[in-house]
Amino acid sequence: MKTFIGFTEALELTLDHVAPGEEEELTLLAAVGRVLTADLTSLVDSPSISTSRKDGFAVVPEDLSTASRDHPIRLKLVGRCTAGDIRPVRMSRGEAVRVTTGALIPAGASAVISEEFCRVEDSTVVCFNTAESDRNILQRGTDVRSKDQVAARGDRLTPARLGLIAAAGHGAVRVQRMPRAAVIATGDEVVSPGMPLPSGKLYASNMVEIGAWLSLHGIPFRTAVIPDRPQAIRKAIQRGLSETDVFITSGGAWGSEKDLILKVVADMGWTGIYHRVRMGPGKPVGFGLLDGRPFFVLPGGPPSNEMAFLQLCLPALMKMMGLGPSVFPTAAARLSDHVHGERGWTEFVHARLKKSPAGLLAVPSRLKSRLKSMAEKEALIVIPEGRDAIPAGEMIDVQVLTSTVGPAGAAS
Repeated sequence: MKTFIGFTEALELTLDHVAPGEEEELTLLAAVGRVLTADLTSLVDSPSISTSRKDGFAVVPEDLSTASRDHPIRLKLVGRCTAGDIRPVRMSRGEAVRVTTGALIPAGASAVISEEFCRVEDSTVVCFNTAESDRNILQRGTDVRSKDQVAARGDRLTPARLGLIAAAGHGAVRVQRMPRAAVIATGDEVVSPGMPLPSGKLYASNMVEIGAWLSLHGIPFRTAVIPDRPQAIRKAIQRGLSETDVFITSGGAWGSEKDLILKVVADMGWTGIYHRVRMGPGKPVGFGLLDGRPFFVLPGGPPSNEMAFLQLCLPALMKMMGLGPSVFPTAAARLSDHVHGERGWTEFVHARLKKSPAGLLAVPSRLKSRLKSMAEKEALIVIPEGRDAIPAGEMIDVQVLTSTVGPAGAAS
């Protein structure tokens, strides 16, 4: 097992040891946020017929070429078509058929004049505007044509994309199965949120934040709060082996006398990949494989826990979902104040984003409260290994956190 490795190497090793799992078929309503495993082509034309875009009257354009309010044209009203009624209707020059939005265009007509430009007098339609060919008509296949590609392998299914797939004639899709996660918080001092808090204890806020990130991306998970007892930790892990694809533990990452996670998984036969990374915060993070499953040992300190999860664990989960490992978009911003770290480390600094006349401004957080700084950050400033500081005024690329969205998942 490698120790004290650089952040870039740690990320590469992590991604080298995870892969997408099986695929499954889901109905469209259950597939939002999932990743397609095959290209999709349309099975039908959509719309399947040429229809009216407006409530009005189907007409022959040539009949209304001189129509105006001062010189209206009178047409004979010969029928009515409504949406969903596909009975064939035919009309000729000098005639009009009332149509509603979505109605079939009668044979012989090639335009629709909106009803606000007409009035009906008995069986006559008085028109006082022109209507050129194709006016207010949605032609067959306008939205999608049969055999057109509507989605590609690797696409993450958004609500709008699923709407297109539905219009293309599909009722179900083949997608990447979501990885199932186990989130285990360890420590005699840790208490489940909502329970009474004895003196000297603290709530498992790390577990909640990790679970929230998993929910945001639709990843199913289970949680457990386990005391520092080897047997209890081992039992919790064994319980999850049959129903878990990835383990994420919080606390006990240093490997000291009371840090038991690494000892327990070593006894269970895990393959350690690395332990301790030159990143701040997040240094004590460990990663390996247990029974072929990725196993992340995250630090217990909230800033270290969060950063190790966001920078190493979450990219691995994205890959397991069938996505690229890049989780957060980047944006160019000017640094409002200097930041510093250590030359041999990769440092991550909380920041707020402000708009200025000169563009986006990245403002480093100076809050004393670790948890408030974590909660209020909108972006991360990255000081790469090899630099110990970035001066105020320098243009940098920041990781933007506030634009991350995803489907809601469920915890159990």
